[in-house]
Amino acid sequence: MTESAKDVTPSSEYIKIFLTGNFGTGKSVFASTCPTKGYVFDFDDGIQTYRGLDFDYDTFPFTAAGWVAFEKQLVKTKRDVYDGKYETVVVDSTSSMRDIAMERALQLDPKRSEEGGPIWNVHFMMVRNLLEGKLRQIIAFPCNVVVIAHLFVEKDEKTGAVIGIEPLLTGQLSYMVPGYFGEVYCAFSKQIPSKVAGEPAKTVYYIRTSPRGYYKARSRLSGVLRLLPDEIPNSYEALVKAYEKGLIKMKGDK
Repeated sequence: MTESAKDVTPSSEYIKIFLTGNFGTGKSVFASTCPTKGYVFDFDDGIQTYRGLDFDYDTFPFTAAGWVAFEKQLVKTKRDVYDGKYETVVVDSTSSMRDIAMERALQLDPKRSEEGGPIWNVHFMMVRNLLEGKLRQIIAFPCNVVVIAHLFVEKDEKTGAVIGIEPLLTGQLSYMVPGYFGEVYCAFSKQIPSKVAGEPAKTVYYIRTSPRGYYKARSRLSGVLRLLPDEIPNSYEALVKAYEKGLIKMKGDK
């Protein structure tokens, strides 16, 4: 049955979000505000952020067995999602997910470099294949999806100058994975000085929906009409309200 794109809103459609940011910028906090019941693939052993909320989770140890446990749980979670059990699935985060995939790759192939570590064109390629396949499965789930990634600052070895800031993934996945998502946001925090003398500054957490400097972000939801502001408070509810406000303004401008 043919539908109208005029009716598409964050509330009517599932949102797939790739959320990047430095450590401590509220990425997991944002994920914890998404619609529930939810499920968290907890690779960072950081489920405390979701404490008291309606999220199921499994924590996967930093071992090859941890990756095998994840693969088994992925099959179960997929079935639960299709049965309508979960409204949101979170991967928290790809950084530790990548490291656990490497442990699995080293177990599957006994080759080692001269230093006794992984071989680039063997183990790192295996990690890339493991990650890409599983992430694409999760993104295809008929529910909201939030995939969290930390950032890697790339610097010129000679000058120390920053030449890029990318998601902490493997090889080309740093560029490929964000392309799988309609929404790519970057989380930040900033200090707001108190207006009352003697009181400490307040830490405010927010996400950006557009690029700034080396930090990449974009929003298909916002579109060419820029329905979303560049910065929004760090919550799913704030995202929906900002979008609805943008729609009202767009209609008023016509």
